[in-house]
Amino acid sequence: MYKVIGISGSLRSHSLNSLFLRAMALISPQEVRFEISTTPGSLPLFNPDLEYQPPAKVRLWRQELHNADLILIVSPEYAHGVSGVIKNALDWLVSSGELLDKPVALPNLSPVTDLAWGQLRETVTVMGGILSEACSPTATLATRYVLPGVTAEELASSPLTGPRLQKLWLEIIRAVQQSLSLA
Repeated sequence: MYKVIGISGSLRSHSLNSLFLRAMALISPQEVRFEISTTPGSLPLFNPDLEYQPPAKVRLWRQELHNADLILIVSPEYAHGVSGVIKNALDWLVSSGELLDKPVALPNLSPVTDLAWGQLRETVTVMGGILSEACSPTATLATRYVLPGVTAEELASSPLTGPRLQKLWLEIIRAVQQSLSLA
C-alpha cells in the first residue's frame, strides 16, 4: 500500500484546492492510502529558534511527510505568490529534510496561478524534493469547468474533470513505484 499526503494551501472552506483534494480522495485507487493533511493550517509561525526543538504540531507535520511515499501539494496564488499557509509549512521543513528525495506532485489547478506554482516548484526543488513532471500538469482543473457550489463527488464524476483526476492518480502511482524502485 502506498501512502500519499495531500496538502491544500488554502484555509478557505470552499477553496478549489481543497475541493480538488476531496475529489482525489473519493477516487483514490485501492493500493493508495490517501490522507489530506490539516496540519499546515494549525502550525505556528516559523521561528528558527525553535527549529531543533519544535512544537508538537511541527513534529506531527514532519512525521506526516516522513511517512508519505509521495506528497501532493496544491496552492492558490495570493499577491503573485504561494499562500502563507504553504510558505510557513515549508519553512518548518528547510533543515529537517522531509522533502529530501521524496517524490512531490504539484498539479497547477488553474492557469492564473502560474507565479505561485513556479515559486512552489522552485522551493520544493531547492529543498531536495523530486518533482514529478507527469504529476504536475498545468490547468488540471481549468476553473471554467468548476461551477460555484460543485461538490467533490460531482468533480470526481464529471466527464470534463473526472478523467483528468483518474490520469493524475495513474501518474502518481507510477511516480511512487519509480521512487521506491530507486530506494
